[in-house]
Amino acid sequence: MLESEPDAIASLRQLLDPKEQGQADRFRFAADRDAYIAAHALLRVMLSRATGIEPADWRFQTGENDKPALDPDQASCGLHFSLSHTRGLAACAIGEPYPLGIDAEAWATQTPIEIAERYFSAAEARLVAEKAEAERRATFYRLWTLKEAYLKATGQGLTASLDSFAFHLDPVAIAVPAPYSAEAWRFAEFRPAPTHSIALAVRSPEPVSIDAAVVPLLDCAGYSNAPSTAREYCKIDARQTLG
Repeated sequence: MLESEPDAIASLRQLLDPKEQGQADRFRFAADRDAYIAAHALLRVMLSRATGIEPADWRFQTGENDKPALDPDQASCGLHFSLSHTRGLAACAIGEPYPLGIDAEAWATQTPIEIAERYFSAAEARLVAEKAEAERRATFYRLWTLKEAYLKATGQGLTASLDSFAFHLDPVAIAVPAPYSAEAWRFAEFRPAPTHSIALAVRSPEPVSIDAAVVPLLDCAGYSNAPSTAREYCKIDARQTLG
C-alpha cells in the first residue's frame, strides 16, 4: 500500500530510466504518478535482490502485444516479471522459469456492473449480478484481477477478448478454449486492503511456491536487501485460492 511519502517517491524516481520518468510525468494526478513510480521502482529493486544487479541498471524493452520484457543483454538471468499499479497500490511479481502475470485494482465506490455485462463471459456476468450488494464489488474485482493477471501471463494483453475465457470462484478455476489447457495454470489472490485486490497467475505444470511480502516504500528507496518484516508464505494450487 502507498502512503504519502514525497521523499521516498523522489528517491524511487531516481531509479527509473528517462523513458519511465517521462511517462510518470505525464500523469495528471499525483496519486497516479506515485503509483507508477512505485511499481516500476519496486520491480527494479526486486530484480536487484534476485540477481545483484543495481536497480538503476536494469533495461527494458517492449515485446509482442506491448508486453514489457528485459533487454536481451539481461534476459539471460531467466526471470519472468509482471507489474501493476492502481491508485494507492503498487505490485510486482518475478520468478522463474514460468510465465506469470499480476494485476492490482482499487475498487470503485459502486460495482461497475455494466463492465461485467459487456466484457465478461455470460456466466461471470451472471455471477456478479446475482451476488448481494455487499458481495458484488468483491466478486467483480476478484474476476477482473484474475482475468487481467491471466492475460498478462499469456502475453496476449488487450488483443484477447475478455469473454473468450472464464473463471469460476471458490475454488478458483479457469475455462479456456482449445488448444489451451486449464490444467497448466495456478492462481492466487490477495486483499492488501479492504478496497484493493491483487491476483497472480502462473503458467506451470506443477504447484509453485510463492513468497509474498509487503515492501515499505522506504525499504525500496534504500535498496535494502533485508527481507520485509511483513511477510507471508503460501503455496498456490490450481484449484485453491490462497491469500
